[in-house]
Amino acid sequence: MSAAFVSPACVRHRSSGFTLIELMVALTLGLVILAAALSVFATSSRSSQLSELETQLNEDGILALNLIQQQLKQAGYSQQLIPSNGATVMGNYAGPAVRGCDGGFTDAGVAFDKLSCVTGNGSDAIAIRYEANIDNTMPQLTASTLATNCLGNAINAATPTQVSPPPTPAPGTLPPGNYTLADNRYLVTVANTAPMLSCRGMEKGNAGNAVGTSQPLLANVESMQILYGVASLPSAELAATYDPMRHQIVNYLDASGVDLLPTTGVLADNTEDRWSRVLSVRVCLQMRSDRPVRDAPVGGLTYKQCDNIDATRTDGYLRKTYTTTVLLRNRLIAP
Repeated sequence: MSAAFVSPACVRHRSSGFTLIELMVALTLGLVILAAALSVFATSSRSSQLSELETQLNEDGILALNLIQQQLKQAGYSQQLIPSNGATVMGNYAGPAVRGCDGGFTDAGVAFDKLSCVTGNGSDAIAIRYEANIDNTMPQLTASTLATNCLGNAINAATPTQVSPPPTPAPGTLPPGNYTLADNRYLVTVANTAPMLSCRGMEKGNAGNAVGTSQPLLANVESMQILYGVASLPSAELAATYDPMRHQIVNYLDASGVDLLPTTGVLADNTEDRWSRVLSVRVCLQMRSDRPVRDAPVGGLTYKQCDNIDATRTDGYLRKTYTTTVLLRNRLIAP
């Protein structure tokens, strides 16, 4: 039997593969798909990181505002006493509730009435005072009857003569007794290039109370700017009658503006006369992300400063401002 005849054309057809052009087209399509997939992955990864940084930034900002708000709501507090004339007055501390400085304190460790301000446009600082007890301050780890400062350190009760400036009781009121005075100073510091909100406060020492060292509270607080709502006259907290000159805010000023207010003659000390007119505090915190954004724009990232002016930084960090206004309720009465 003779062998079957196979056409050479059929042999060539069965053994043929992809041509060079087909391989090049397939390779190009594959590279395009791979590049698209990598682009989608990079965009998704960057968006995820950006969302994570923004979330953390918002949490830090809200936490920092809450901390400042909690302290300012207590500013000027002192327990009430009922003197013989029947009027309700502050029983112990009746000095200024707050004292601020534009650009920070020259020395945040001196006595309250000795605080002075640096010259410049840096971050502001504020000192907050109120009568402290175990109910309105942080509890200690061990059982204690002592109130604490902004860092949780104990404060001894002080006699009125140890308070600077010493309180002056109003006519017909009971003299102040021994009490615990919280005196906390909040400022922005930098440690290892990281900005943070720090505090130093009056605390128990070997010879009574003294202002302790500064300790960080919250990281990524880059700047603090403060305005103060002032009345026409120093406040008469919890007075028997409503006086709009003492209990209505007529203007918002920075700390330098408060220091330049004309004195009213109501209080002998000029600084106390001016700062006893503060009825509210408006705080703006500029927060920074805890790490730079990956693949940040070459031109930098734009943000709003506390003065509502646009600014651009090229270091890759996200920035955002958070603002709150706190009424010093211990210095007001309703009409």
